[in-house]
Amino acid sequence: MASVHRRPRSPYFFAAFRGPDGRLVLRSTKQTDKPKALAVALELERAAKLAKRGELVEAQARDILADIMKRADTGETLRSVSVADHFTAWMTSKEARKAVKTAERYQTVVDRFLASLGPRAQKPLTALTARDVDRFLDGRVKEGLAPRTVILDVKIVRTALNAARRAGLITTNPAEAVELPDVEGVERGTFTPAEVKIITDTATGEWRTLILAAYYTGARLSDCCRMAWSDVDLVGGSLTYTQGKTGHKLTIPLHPDLLAHLECLAGTDTAETFIMPGMADLKTGGRHGLSEGFKRIMRKAGLDLQTVQGSGKRMISKRTFHALRHSFTSALANAGVAPELRMKLTGHKSEAVHAGYTHHELDTLRAAVGKLPGLSK
Repeated sequence: MASVHRRPRSPYFFAAFRGPDGRLVLRSTKQTDKPKALAVALELERAAKLAKRGELVEAQARDILADIMKRADTGETLRSVSVADHFTAWMTSKEARKAVKTAERYQTVVDRFLASLGPRAQKPLTALTARDVDRFLDGRVKEGLAPRTVILDVKIVRTALNAARRAGLITTNPAEAVELPDVEGVERGTFTPAEVKIITDTATGEWRTLILAAYYTGARLSDCCRMAWSDVDLVGGSLTYTQGKTGHKLTIPLHPDLLAHLECLAGTDTAETFIMPGMADLKTGGRHGLSEGFKRIMRKAGLDLQTVQGSGKRMISKRTFHALRHSFTSALANAGVAPELRMKLTGHKSEAVHAGYTHHELDTLRAAVGKLPGLSK
């Protein structure tokens, strides 16, 4: 029969009982009251006997643990959270703290992960295994996704489970046991000023505005599409917008070419909220998204997309719309603009809050942007 004993230098009673293999086991009861400690010891012994007979299933184990906590009068209850419930609650917290685009990215991964689990998503979080995460990873790889995308997906799952571990819902993170795929880096391409001019000459309507905005501000595609007239100071010659990915606000001096183009658009009689109203609500990804639309313009202009074999099954274009952002930073570097100024203009320095600049700072950035070669010459 189970018994309890004191050990030197410990305030708690220890339970002594026979384990499933017949060997003597000593476990702390975390109790200083002997009757409560004995109650814990008896429950531990009961669990060991059930395990020896092969009759201890998860539901019974949880009942025994709950009974131990009740008998020990700890004032706590055994929490049972399903995988789906935890990830849903985790996403709710992220939606309140992360930028919109980041929260959307997390939600997509959570939805796909739970879908990959099927009925197991309703199982207790403690039942989740490394194999479950492995299946999710394998499924994403079979979809032909690039290794970097798959790695990011698994890291998001890992982050959610780390939150569960910190909350005491699980003792180990099963996602940490999953081996991530190797990444073969594909260097992104850039455009020369002459090539950007060819693209803008080929583009028409809002596409031309979109390309000029991306090249002369270094903004991402989704941010360019949502730029509003209220963001533009035509008198001061600057543009202020909030990055969807980071939530940081940037103030960019307008290059003379872009300023002239915007002044021309502002001279129309049509009142619009967005600079490019026809693109403001369009999707950037997908077969019919704006990214693919840009590729079609490039092909029409006769420019090479520089398509290479990626690490996954898909072919990767080194020169996409995002290459305009790379071209912006590269052109600034080639013009001798200091790295710290380039980082301010692109918002790459995450700890910087670009709510606005002093007159001196804006003049310094204006001089940097002014070094970009014009396309109208």
